[in-house]
Amino acid sequence: MGLAEQIRLARHDGVTIIPVVDDLTGFSLQVPDLLSSFNGIEWSGSSPASRLASAVLEELSIVDRDRRVFVSHRRSDGLAAAEQLHDALSHVRFKPFIDRFAIPPGDDVQRCIADALEDFAFLLVLETPDAHLSDWVFDEVDYALAHAMGLLIVTWPGNPKPIPGSLGVPRLVLETADLVRDEHNYEVLTAEALDRAISEAEAAHARGLVRRRRMLLRSVQEAAESHGGSCTALRDWVIDVASPLGHSVVAVAPRIPASEDLHRLDQARAQVDPSARALLVHAARRLDDSRRRHLEWVNGDRSLQMLPENAIGGAW
Repeated sequence: MGLAEQIRLARHDGVTIIPVVDDLTGFSLQVPDLLSSFNGIEWSGSSPASRLASAVLEELSIVDRDRRVFVSHRRSDGLAAAEQLHDALSHVRFKPFIDRFAIPPGDDVQRCIADALEDFAFLLVLETPDAHLSDWVFDEVDYALAHAMGLLIVTWPGNPKPIPGSLGVPRLVLETADLVRDEHNYEVLTAEALDRAISEAEAAHARGLVRRRRMLLRSVQEAAESHGGSCTALRDWVIDVASPLGHSVVAVAPRIPASEDLHRLDQARAQVDPSARALLVHAARRLDDSRRRHLEWVNGDRSLQMLPENAIGGAW
């Protein structure tokens, strides 16, 4: 397959394309005609890689509010390391969740964890020697796999027994030298191992979020096309659907929908066709009453429809 055909396919599928050139003043002479209408980046200055990475994250809509990590662990031998990772993730603009910090005393732990899993698109699992004994860890991994969440397992040295159902999941395997004892004699990661875990989590989180959004878009596209519709991929994870039932603009959310998702959908419809039907397809299987009431209030009279992924088949 030639370069021109790859570019055409990428544009059709809504894949992010950012041309990178030595000098933007000669941009049109350095890129194929198919890319001449794209905004490019000049590889110059002190930190071109950082500027390119920021542009890619922005184009993929991986913003601070999406940087959420659910840290799954067994308290008996993983709590100290989980708290260490919670602190480190917070310092690189993630919003981490562990039950000790996030669930107030007196709240229903099982309900809070279920709600958090709906709202987080990435699971970081500490596979300590006792982790396979935890029903909570098993349930969290099972949920992540069933809902196509991003997933990374940090495995302790000594080949601990795998968490049931987790074979084939990406793993960062630690060595004995990667662990030390803290002042309370609990096992935690060394500074070098902690940096490696955060770096691996960053990469896995980005891949998982993009994969989940693409799966949602694919579900929308397959449902529309099976009913005679045609789809055009737009920016910001939006699809323009023309079907026998009329025109629809569809956006996706890889977790519990938020007011920002409805705003993004409303803006996309205004740009494409203000009279089109607008759908927000989200990965959450349920919305609690308070979240639903808030989103209905945000929606107002804008006629923005929210639809869980498992109901998309009946949209056309």
